[in-house]
This record gives sequence, structure tokens and C-alpha cells, in this order.
Amino acid sequence: MLQVLYSGATKELELSGTRQGLLTLGHLLRGKAGSCDLAESPHPFPYERSLSTIAFREDPERDTASIVTEDQALRIQGGRKALDLLADNIEGFASEADPSDHRHVDSPACDYIAPESDPLVIAFMR
Repeated sequence: MLQVLYSGATKELELSGTRQGLLTLGHLLRGKAGSCDLAESPHPFPYERSLSTIAFREDPERDTASIVTEDQALRIQGGRKALDLLADNIEGFASEADPSDHRHVDSPACDYIAPESDPLVIAFMR
């Protein structure tokens, strides 16, 4: 199970899920393209709303991964190496983090994330 919460004011995203849900997302990101439905939160506080879908695709023309919100979807696209690094980051967090931990995945801290990307926090579902 996964959910993505979004704040329009800060453009920050929180991707949260169960360990298995996050591991599955990491595996999916290693494919060429795909999508998955998200659990929606009726009370997304401190965020403003829940998104309903993650859609991703490989773009061989890019060196980085772009993570942006469009309507009710989180859209991820990027070069294979960048998508694999994002998948590694998600899978590593899911495998090793304590339930209270979180991880920031954004530019410029992660050089494989495109500067136009929305700030992303990975966490376990509360």
C-alpha cells in the first residue's frame, strides 16, 4: 500500500507506504513505464491533498529524474541510471529504516534528481 500527500504551498510531496509497498514501487521503477494506484487519505494534514496515481516512464534523453505533480498524479520520468538510483533509494529506505524514519529525495542533495522536481520525502505509512 502506498499514498502520496501534496502541499500546494511548498510543492512538497510525501510518499509513504508499507515496507512491501515501497519495495514494490522500487521494483516497478526499474521497468520502462508503468503506473500504480494510490490509497487516498481523507485527512492529509499537514499536507493539503492526496494524489491518486503514480505514473513513470523511462526517457533515454535525460540524465536525471524529474518528480512533478500534475493534477492528481505524481509523474516520474528520467534516464535509466537516474530511475535506478531513485529505486535504490526507495528500496534501501524500505529495507533498512526504522518505522519513525524518513528520507529526503530532492535536488540538489541528490544529483540524479532534476532541479525542477518537487521536493520528495519518503516515509512509512502512519
